[in-house]
Amino acid sequence: MKAKRSSDKSLGMNKQITRRDFINSSLIGTGGALLAASAPISFLSSCAEEEIKKDAWTGYGAVGDYANASGNTKAVMEAAHKIRDGVYSGEKPVTKKLDIVYDTVIVGGGMSGLGAAHYFKKNASANQKCLLLENHPIFGGEAKRNEFLVDGHRLMGPQGSNDFGVPRQGSGSFTDKLFEELKIPREFAYQEWDSGLKPLNFGLDNYAHMAGVAESKVDIGYFFKAGQGVDKNQWFNNMWRDDLENSPYSASQREEFLNWRYHRSDRRGLEFAQLLDSMTYKDYLEKELGFSSKITEYIDPVIGLINGAGADAVSAFAASQIGMPATGRSRGKSASLPLSFPGGNTAFARYFVKDIIPEAIQGQHSFEDITNQSVNFAALDKADNQVQMKMSATVISVQHDGTPDAAENVTVVFEQGGTLYEVKARSVVMASGGWVNKHIVKDLPQDIKEAYAEFTYAPALIANVALTNWQFMYKQGITAAQWFGDGFGFSCNIRKSMVIGDYAPPLHPDKPTVLTFYMGAHTPGLPLAQQNMNARMKVFGTTFFDYEKQLRQQLSEQFGQHGFNAEKDIAGITLNRWGHARITQGPGFYFGKDGKPSPRTVVEKGFGRIIIGHSELNGHQNWSGGVSQGYKAAEKALAIV
Repeated sequence: MKAKRSSDKSLGMNKQITRRDFINSSLIGTGGALLAASAPISFLSSCAEEEIKKDAWTGYGAVGDYANASGNTKAVMEAAHKIRDGVYSGEKPVTKKLDIVYDTVIVGGGMSGLGAAHYFKKNASANQKCLLLENHPIFGGEAKRNEFLVDGHRLMGPQGSNDFGVPRQGSGSFTDKLFEELKIPREFAYQEWDSGLKPLNFGLDNYAHMAGVAESKVDIGYFFKAGQGVDKNQWFNNMWRDDLENSPYSASQREEFLNWRYHRSDRRGLEFAQLLDSMTYKDYLEKELGFSSKITEYIDPVIGLINGAGADAVSAFAASQIGMPATGRSRGKSASLPLSFPGGNTAFARYFVKDIIPEAIQGQHSFEDITNQSVNFAALDKADNQVQMKMSATVISVQHDGTPDAAENVTVVFEQGGTLYEVKARSVVMASGGWVNKHIVKDLPQDIKEAYAEFTYAPALIANVALTNWQFMYKQGITAAQWFGDGFGFSCNIRKSMVIGDYAPPLHPDKPTVLTFYMGAHTPGLPLAQQNMNARMKVFGTTFFDYEKQLRQQLSEQFGQHGFNAEKDIAGITLNRWGHARITQGPGFYFGKDGKPSPRTVVEKGFGRIIIGHSELNGHQNWSGGVSQGYKAAEKALAIV
């Protein structure tokens, strides 16, 4: 026991600063007030330990508007499980009926729900009203952020959704019109690198350093353990930039890797897309193109994270939607870097909310204020808003008042603060995921039920580690890292962040920063649904303490030789667990198979006064796809009221 305590201390597991972020957010306040908040360390420490004991699963929070909304919180998870297990069914009478019939009720406040709300606000008549119900404490879905205060510096990292490209101005594309209407900038200022330091290449998001994206543009260290082609633990920097010459691979292995990575296919169009949808990415690589299983094993962690399951289970079309090698035009060494706002796609959600309810975010409609000012939560739920938003409102039942083809209204029941409410609507937009919809839409037609049975979802875990410094990576000459085999995820990176008004974090190895890990939990060799189930059990069945310890141990093993000290270098950790982070597309999901329509097209039809619109209907999910689904759904809703 004494040895264990000593080990935990050396990892910094007993250090109080990681608890301090949690206490600042939960007991002292949020937003700008935190910058001036203070309390005795002994008070913070004792309170933190009590909070951790009460909720060893969630762990420490961060600060700011999103302090109590890191991923699927324990409260959100427990409410979802009650819905799944039928706890609400017929056991409690509705205790309060709202005395208004809304023209549209939107279930879900992620990008699809916010898109639907925005379309409603633009196109509804002045006397039409909309209610948006979101089960998390704050809007955005997976487009949320973690904020830290370290040594006086405010730092941000994404909780999940991140990565975007700037649309060409005047192109007339959907995103071009959104950027223009919402006044989203297309040029950005970034942190400056000290010319006195050795040059380093940074990603601007949290995907560029991953295989198949833009890895040649980022300084990446690849960590191989003894037995993985090397005699002892060893780092290899920027393997892909020099065509794998600096790697442990043999000449024949290098040749195959390069043929795969830069493979160009002349096949295009619908017929090729349908071919890709008819087989797994593994079969496409190995049976169609003749690559060995070494290629599949190498790319599996990326496929497992972004597509949600191993390459042996997801379709090659799903891989093509995220631009994986050999499925279309190759991203070469000149591939451009994807972009990210400081808090991931959080900025898009905040732009929508500011446009829908101007008072909901303090300050002007400017990039600076929308990013940096606090959310006015009271403004979201004002009764006189044309679009009214209720947070922490879990919808448990949606059903037509009569037969779907003849009903004039839909009844929605939701729980908020321990009270059940009932509200009527002339139309309902289900902007929530299918894993929820199939449980709460009580009169769901049989064909949609059967289609939803083919929808499977994978979890994801995103960890943001606030560092007091990152000298241990600078000494190695990298801004990102990858590793192979067991571990917490398979990669991590430090971004070069946008500078937005008062948000101007430092970019120096002696200064604080955020190191971000994206982790899937795929288990190749099992059927798709089983991979998803196993992954959820792993992501949700591990305590915060165990994940924190694993992170600290891993960083110590990898970077201890470069001076990493877990006790001194880590200032805070947040875990963002998403139980149904993304739809997983097996063969046939997108275009259908065996002469049957694809399940997504069956679901997308909706029925009666209930319209279904969520990013999963696009296959691969992203912020603009979610918004476009919300727009389509809201247009249908307004057409029937």
